[in-house]
Order: sequence, then C-alpha cells, then structure tokens
Amino acid sequence: MATVSMPSLENFDCDGDQSSVGLRWQKWKRALQIYLDAAGIENSDKRKAVLLHFGGIGLQEIFYNLPGADVTDNENSYDIAIEKLDDYFTPRQSKVYERHLFRLLKQENGEKFEKFLIRLRHQAAKCQFSTSLEEQLVDQITEKCLSTDLRKKILAMGDTASLNTIIAEANSLETIERQMSEFNEKPLASTSGIINAVATRKNK
Repeated sequence: MATVSMPSLENFDCDGDQSSVGLRWQKWKRALQIYLDAAGIENSDKRKAVLLHFGGIGLQEIFYNLPGADVTDNENSYDIAIEKLDDYFTPRQSKVYERHLFRLLKQENGEKFEKFLIRLRHQAAKCQFSTSLEEQLVDQITEKCLSTDLRKKILAMGDTASLNTIIAEANSLETIERQMSEFNEKPLASTSGIINAVATRKNK
C-alpha cells in the first residue's frame, strides 16, 4: 500500500513580536495537533518528542528551562508539556480586562461581517463567558456592527434573535449590497443606444 507523505511544520517563532506570541502559539499548536492526529501518533512520549522536534531549538531551550515540564514515562507527558508551554506563551489575563477588550471590538470600515465575527469569537474565548457566550456575541454585534439594516433586523427579532439567524441575515445583506453595487456600476449602454438610434432616424 502506498504511504501518504506528511508535510512538515515550520519551527515555532519564539523570538518574533512578543505582543502576538500568544496568538502565534495557539495557531502553531493547532497545526501540530492536526499533524499528530493525521499521522496517527497516540503515544504521549512520542507526541511530546514531535512537539519538541518541530518546535525547533528556540522552543526546546524554553521547554527544558520550565520547571516540571520535562517528564518521561508518563502517560500525560505530552499534556503536561503543552500545559507548561501554554502558561509560558499565554499567561492568564484577568477576565475583567479581557472582557474590556471584547467590548472595544467593532466592525471596521470595509471589514466583512465574517471577519468581524471571527475577531469577536477569538477574544470571547478569553473572557470566560461560559453559558452566556452567544448572548454576549449577539449584544456586541448589535452594538458594533456597521450595517444599520442588520441592527434593525436584530432589534425587530427581539429576544428570539439567535446567532445563527443573525449570521444568515448579515451574509444576505452583504450579498444584496454587493449586487446593488454591481448594478450601479454598470453603464446604461442600452439606454444610450436607444437615444442615439432615435436621434439618427430624426436626422435622416
């Protein structure tokens, strides 16, 4: 049976912009998890070895200097390694502060609703909203979206407004707006042609 060649991962960038290192770590860790699942690597020590191999020299230096990170012959060695690196790259912030940042988020000019929602979800994950997550997202969308039409629709729905319904409405409104823009950009070639044809007949 032919084997599938697995692409390698780039080393994790430990030394780049420190203000975004937490976000880079989360994205790199997700890519690593996908790789481990696709490769069928289940043994905890082997998973940790792959983590350190693809993480690169910089990550290894950090890892081996974290107290309690390097455990062996332990069924949880990989999870312990990830937990220690999580604490290093993404130190826990106050949920009050994270919620403050969440409240500051607004849809920027020219930004698609989908990208705005992704930014909201990413920040909301740090806010410990728990069971009120959807309600918090709905409130923030209602207050900080650019579309007045979407805001009217949400207010008209009242307490029955769900996140899925709002997403569908937002996508529909963006599609209609794009189509209307295309209509307005089309030259009125047919009307001009009729006027020119009438003028030509009158001059004969």
